[in-house]
Amino acid sequence: MGAHDDGRTRAWEAAGRAAAALVADGDRVGLGTGRAAAAGIRALGRRVADGLTCVGVPTSQASQALARELAIPLARMREPVDIAFDGADLVVPSGLTIKGAGGALVRERIVDGSAGRFLVLVDAPKISTTLDAWGVLPIAVVPFAVQHVAVELPDLAPVRRPGRSDDQLAIVDLTVPAGSDWEVLDARVRAVPGVVDTGLFRVRTEHVFVGAPDGSVTTLAEYPLPA
Repeated sequence: MGAHDDGRTRAWEAAGRAAAALVADGDRVGLGTGRAAAAGIRALGRRVADGLTCVGVPTSQASQALARELAIPLARMREPVDIAFDGADLVVPSGLTIKGAGGALVRERIVDGSAGRFLVLVDAPKISTTLDAWGVLPIAVVPFAVQHVAVELPDLAPVRRPGRSDDQLAIVDLTVPAGSDWEVLDARVRAVPGVVDTGLFRVRTEHVFVGAPDGSVTTLAEYPLPA
């Protein structure tokens, strides 16, 4: 692993530690999916090993496996969680966020949306002034409807990913034209029968933790915007 990757890993670890530190005894904790979320799960595992009592609600089979490896007690998604943490593909200063590169967007929506506090863990490269810098909106689709969705959204060049999600849904990536109003486009996509969810989230900027390689953490609300 190169120095750049090491720096990113340290940044995710810093954000993960900051999130895990906010878990209180007895909390139900939503466990996100991806590298930054995994750093948070590992930090939570260390707190559990030190005596913290909590229950994790994982958003994917991968986060479930990691939590089990770390002896974090697990539960199914029933009542809302107290706190959840997850990563993101890109976040902009307004709090609009793209998620779903890992294909867990539906479970993430369910768990994260129920949380009393939902924390997003990122590092500097995940922050931009515009979602156009990412340009892709992942969507989860009932497999039966994939071709129908493609016919309904031809201008977004739908590309189905291989395989299926943990919920046996198809994951389709849409290419969003530069300058689009992402929220208007998101509403249009959601109106197509067969679309279960999309990867567009809106989060509170004070709940976006931006880790740095030096171990410091800043919230997006106070983060200096990229040029």
